Amino acid sequence: MNAPVPILIVGPSGVGKSTIIDRIAAIFPQLERLKTTTTRAPRHTCDDRYHFVNRDQFEQMIKHDDFLEWTETHGNLYGTERAVLNDILGRDKYPLPNNAIDIKGVEAYKRAFPDLVAIFIAYDSLEQLPDRIRRTRPGTSEEEIARRMATAKAEMAAINQFDHVVFNHEGSVDQAVSDVAAILTATLAR
Repeated sequence: MNAPVPILIVGPSGVGKSTIIDRIAAIFPQLERLKTTTTRAPRHTCDDRYHFVNRDQFEQMIKHDDFLEWTETHGNLYGTERAVLNDILGRDKYPLPNNAIDIKGVEAYKRAFPDLVAIFIAYDSLEQLPDRIRRTRPGTSEEEIARRMATAKAEMAAINQFDHVVFNHEGSVDQAVSDVAAILTATLAR
């Protein structure tokens, strides 16, 4: 077996990435969840997925080149700490980020790890997004939904940059998990 590489499960907002990541992490003990460092305010439902810092701390980490990749999304900073990633790899585990990596982040990962596994999770149609966001993030403003729609359109345009694309058809998350699991089974067997 080759040395472990990061496993990226990427896709637009509301496509079901978190559900798929949770289920895939439970199936494959070779994977280890990688927390994202962020400046966003904690939300009790997913606080264990993040390492929270304030904006000044994050900016200092940028200056010290602590991140493999980082981005600003919807007014908050998000990044992958090199030390945390390398610690997981040093234990012969495959890092699986808990949270979405944007397209620029995927490019940074690919420069550092040319053999990584990047799986894009796609919608049947972008028209599903507003309803999915309203269902999975109750109370989201229409302005925020419009912002997420614009981001999702740009992300969907990058679909050709991925070696693997899995469609999460409405109501068929089990099939999407099965498809991702098949990709990982083949990858981990190499």
